[in-house]
Amino acid sequence: MDGAAIQRVVEALDLVYGSDTSVEQRRQAEATCEQLRNDAEALAYGLYLAEPARGFKPAVRHFGLQLVEHAIRHRWNNNSTALRDSVLAMIFSLKADEQAYIREKLTAILAMIIVRAWPSADWTDLSEQLMRLYSQSAEGREMALSVWRTLGEEMFVYDRDPVATIRKSPLTNGIVGALLPRSVVVELYPTGYRLASDAGAFAQQGKKVVAPVVLEPGNEDGWMLRWAQYASELAGGAAFARSSWHEAQLVAVISTISVFLGWIPIRALVATQIVPRLAAVLLVRGSDQARRLAAEALETVAKRSAASGEDRDTVLRQLAQDTDALSAIAQAYATTLPPAVDDAWEDAAEALAVARTIAQTGANLVTTHWARKKADETTASRALDRPQQLVELLV
Repeated sequence: MDGAAIQRVVEALDLVYGSDTSVEQRRQAEATCEQLRNDAEALAYGLYLAEPARGFKPAVRHFGLQLVEHAIRHRWNNNSTALRDSVLAMIFSLKADEQAYIREKLTAILAMIIVRAWPSADWTDLSEQLMRLYSQSAEGREMALSVWRTLGEEMFVYDRDPVATIRKSPLTNGIVGALLPRSVVVELYPTGYRLASDAGAFAQQGKKVVAPVVLEPGNEDGWMLRWAQYASELAGGAAFARSSWHEAQLVAVISTISVFLGWIPIRALVATQIVPRLAAVLLVRGSDQARRLAAEALETVAKRSAASGEDRDTVLRQLAQDTDALSAIAQAYATTLPPAVDDAWEDAAEALAVARTIAQTGANLVTTHWARKKADETTASRALDRPQQLVELLV
């Protein structure tokens, strides 16, 4: 590694962010930074600049992380263990007052590495590592949530990283084992998870195989249940209305849960009691955003495919006949109407959004009931014996 190159880029970054820098100086400084970005040793330079112990300014460390990110995206190789360990070491060494943009960039980089290298024979302890981060501090918990949320977005929401598409089968296998309760995994996949023929080392070319679900000791409950319980804990806290920390944590955990709601098996939704827990969040005072996210999450569940079977029936019952859940939904809807809305909501636009979402959720459930009843009179009647409860909610 060239020490002179390090010094040049540090000086260049001072010029890039300096208030007295001329246009020509800034142009030359940016060219110096770009030259290092395209260097074959950019990854090594990036790790050096980003290392907290070296004492570089936050702007320099952030640039180092940009070099790491660029190298992962454009010059990835399979020798990922050392890189993964370096990034995790940086994350665990962060101080409580670390710049938010440093945390965000480290989170994005770790998610990129996960997409490319996990699960594998060299990486079987991701949940343990993220659980350590999750338990370390409030900031660590937010980072762990962000890692899972980013991974879920790459897998099930956006199409930003082509590697996530290429490795979707093994990644989904890993997510099944990490997020779902162990009892659900054993019940749903007793012989293993079926992988597509392009699943790399997990499959033989041209064939579909059943691979054992990747399970970690100590993660028997699964992350979805852990998040659902944490959301309930935050929503039930007496200090919630007075704490911006509680609000930020609740928003983060519901946002993370929501990313996986369109994918998670119905049986896991039932086992983790996601529906009644989200319904309870609708009544939280002090965070219009958290209540809106909870309403949108419930709508996502209500729009899930109306397939036949007891699993779907159970979720319908949770949404439509669980006394506490239905009462919470009805009460939340009532708070969006005059005159209650003035006292219950800080933002009238958020209240209106929640009202519309709750109404749409009810409409989806009633429609599902009628569709299911037409397909299977006996099963449908067990799912929603009294759909008028939902009709009353709508009116």
